[in-house]
Amino acid sequence: MPESGLMWMGGRRGCDCCVALKRKLMVGAIGLMFGALLQGCSAGKQPSQGETSLADAAKDVAIPLEAGKMNNPLPETGEVVSQGQEVFLGSCAQCHGADARGDSDLGRNMTPPAMDLTSAHVQHWSDAELFWIIQNGVRLTGMPAWKSSISDNDTWKLARYIHSLPHAGAASASTTVPSQAQGVTSAQDKYTLKVPNGLAFAEFRGYEGWPVIAISHNGGAVAAILGNPAMINAYKEGIPGNGKPFPDGAKMAKVHWVAKVDAGEPGAPTVPGVQHDVDFMVKDSKRFADSGGWGYGVFEFDAASGKFRLGNLGDKPPQGSDAKCGFACHTAVKAKDYVFTAYGQR
Repeated sequence: MPESGLMWMGGRRGCDCCVALKRKLMVGAIGLMFGALLQGCSAGKQPSQGETSLADAAKDVAIPLEAGKMNNPLPETGEVVSQGQEVFLGSCAQCHGADARGDSDLGRNMTPPAMDLTSAHVQHWSDAELFWIIQNGVRLTGMPAWKSSISDNDTWKLARYIHSLPHAGAASASTTVPSQAQGVTSAQDKYTLKVPNGLAFAEFRGYEGWPVIAISHNGGAVAAILGNPAMINAYKEGIPGNGKPFPDGAKMAKVHWVAKVDAGEPGAPTVPGVQHDVDFMVKDSKRFADSGGWGYGVFEFDAASGKFRLGNLGDKPPQGSDAKCGFACHTAVKAKDYVFTAYGQR
């Protein structure tokens, strides 16, 4: 008999065909018994006891044995994991939470709740099994099939990212350090954050309402570049194209979101997904004389907690200098007073 049949997500890899066949028959029997019960079920109403029991059992559904034998074609590198995280934040975090523990409001209210991807139950699945689950979904749960909107390549990246997650219950120094010591703050007190070079979040209070300078789409991110009145007026006067520098007091804010393809809209446009960070620039020729007159700051956003923290640019302490992506990056456009963004005419 050829090796075909089912491999159970809830069991260890390598189950024999006999066990798989028995479970296949069991699923069929359950489906016949409760098929009528499931008609019209949705995540938006209170489930019956029967629906709840079936939905809980559905977390251990079957996948084809052949699918479980596929190999992830992508290397297990930091770059691939990072790209997988971008896909996760754009498509999965709304249910599984930005930390992948299934603790978002939407995920908690599903029946069954969205799975904790750091749990042993999930982590023992192979990349191939995760690939199949993501592509095909899980019946009787809120897990949809993503094959029409997430490419095979991005699905393999997701599998790498999921397996890079810290396992549930694992203790480490990073999980025990108080959030205050890590430079994390809530949306209400984000204005207390300050980078070592002196630039403070509070200097950009109200940036959310500034006019748009331009928008951008760069790889896995979309951004809105905003400017305060001094910045906007300078652009309208022809700066920096006229050879003049931006005036002191000019400020920019660049809000990054993880790019998301909205397959439900005509043309499947790329739209903002989960917020990733906000970057600030302020012109103060005396204060920042050693960096072209501009001060820089990056503040990352944690969607799960709704909190900002100092962006990690590789500096120790974070942003102790701007060498990584501040002044050193902007020297490429010194002739434009160190500003990359052109004003979008309107």
